[in-house]
Amino acid sequence: MYEQISGNTLYLMFYAGVTALNLIACCYLLFRRANAIAPDVTSSVRLRRWTAAFLGACTAGHLWYMPLIYLTSTEDIMMLYLYAHYSTS
Repeated sequence: MYEQISGNTLYLMFYAGVTALNLIACCYLLFRRANAIAPDVTSSVRLRRWTAAFLGACTAGHLWYMPLIYLTSTEDIMMLYLYAHYSTS
């Protein structure tokens, strides 16, 4: 089964999943007032907003980097692979 899927596809699926989780956690922290796991525990608004800002920045970084993968030519990608191969050996 995994022979039909290239490693790049699995990487992009994982990358998109991490981006979606960052976005969900960011929105949860911004729009939810109480804690869903332990309702009696309340965190400070300031901590939730700073954490949401961090997760939002992580999401923006992931979304900013994604077009670079698709807009890069195959020749550039091959040069990166060659450089990585010869620099580690």
